[in-house]
Amino acid sequence: METKAPNLRIVTITLQEYIMKFVFSILFVIGSFTAMAQDALSYYNSGIDKFEEGNSLGAIKDFDSAIANNSELAEAYWGRGSVFAELEQFPRALKDLNTCIKLDPGIGDAFYNRAYVWVAMDEPQKALNDLNMYILLNPKDINGYLSRLDILVKYSDQEKAYADMEKIATLEAINPGQLVQRARIKYLMKDTVGSITDLDAGIAMLPTFMDAYYLRGKYYYEYGQYNKAIQDLNIYLLSKDDDVEAFMIRGECYARQGEYSLGINDYSSAIALESDNPTYFFDRGFFYLQMQEYADARVDFRKAIFYSHQDIKLAYFNLGIAEFKLDNKEEACANWRKSADIGLEYLLKYCN
Repeated sequence: METKAPNLRIVTITLQEYIMKFVFSILFVIGSFTAMAQDALSYYNSGIDKFEEGNSLGAIKDFDSAIANNSELAEAYWGRGSVFAELEQFPRALKDLNTCIKLDPGIGDAFYNRAYVWVAMDEPQKALNDLNMYILLNPKDINGYLSRLDILVKYSDQEKAYADMEKIATLEAINPGQLVQRARIKYLMKDTVGSITDLDAGIAMLPTFMDAYYLRGKYYYEYGQYNKAIQDLNIYLLSKDDDVEAFMIRGECYARQGEYSLGINDYSSAIALESDNPTYFFDRGFFYLQMQEYADARVDFRKAIFYSHQDIKLAYFNLGIAEFKLDNKEEACANWRKSADIGLEYLLKYCN
């Protein structure tokens, strides 16, 4: 009789979050066993089934029975500890995962899940130690490096983080989530073409993976392929119509192609979602200037100034342009004075 390996759910991570990996290596049982040992394996398999079904309490009950029948079955402690971790019962999870590792230090997934527990308990160094062990046991598994990288980035260990990034870029990614994560890494390493290639593969595997469309659209935008970026962001925004940044990027793509009215529409959507962002008002004001809609531009530059745009001098300069085009010379000159050296040429030309 052999144990079952659960069908893994795909969970994506970014460099700002940590995940638990519920995996299990198939346990091959060789030789003959007592009836109690066979019962322990049956309960263990049942616990795995219930875990996959989302029946956490039922899974714990079966793992309890497996341990009662065979207290040396390390995998049963792994199963129960992992379920406790998912339920955020971290001390109980830690106790079971410790027991699993003590009984069989070769079960790498116990180190991985214990690392998650250490992170939850604010013990990053212990988490790193466990991820180091997981990687030692599973040197070709991209998940270990991704999770270790997350901690290294958070704690600013740049040299080791970059080494992990280089490794991740070479490792096999076997599912859409891993492909997206590898794409992020390649992008951070300035390999835009490689990151887009990974996203192409991820979308081919899972055409409904909306985050992949967003990232590919963003990378196309930064690569200067605005039509392709717009196509991807169109798909993404059909299902994620509350993503401010997606509207902003698509709006910028339209503007780069001279389609300012469409850019204004997207920035208006962004402003409806985030009404105090000075950058959105500043950019939309610039689009209005290009369309010679100076009254609307004036409103937006005033709001950009009110919300403390990071380049306040340029905001005053553009506000001066809008006022001048509206035949408000006095107001234009007042704003150009506030723009300091940026507006000096206009002050000398129009305000003497």
